Amino acid sequence: MRTILGLSAALMMLAATASAGDVKVEGVHLCCGACVKGVGKALKGVDGLAGIQCDRKAGSIVFSAESGDAAKSAIAALADGGFFGTATLDGNGVAFPKSGAKSGAKADSISISHVHLCCGGCISAAAKAVRGVEGVADVDCDRAGSSVKVTGSDVSVEAVVKALNGAGFNAKVE
Repeated sequence: MRTILGLSAALMMLAATASAGDVKVEGVHLCCGACVKGVGKALKGVDGLAGIQCDRKAGSIVFSAESGDAAKSAIAALADGGFFGTATLDGNGVAFPKSGAKSGAKADSISISHVHLCCGGCISAAAKAVRGVEGVADVDCDRAGSSVKVTGSDVSVEAVVKALNGAGFNAKVE
């Protein structure tokens, strides 16, 4: 009986290991230790993750996920924490949540939330990214509110989101 239980436990461990995968998120804005702590805080409550590591210089986050669902939950948690990048699970793409930007939408004022803005480096990088978008006149980053307000004339909402994402920041259109 003991051998059967031992074999059953070993098979269950093997099955759990077989479904595990390595997640890599590249192109993330990680300018300081507070950014790294922010990643840890964002992923803290996600079940099924192990070995979380951030490489500030490379702008990458890597970890193991016990399942595809755990990997998707982790990516959603990173987005909620304000982080964005190109995510893969064992080399296959994992999508970040949609920003809410409507195709072709233009506005004179755009409010973006869920942007990780822990320090002056984050604020400068986010503002610089958005200032490069055609029609943008002013960018106001609210560190405490993790938000960016963009004003200008006939500004593409998608272009603002793309600029923030390209700089490693999540963007959720309000």
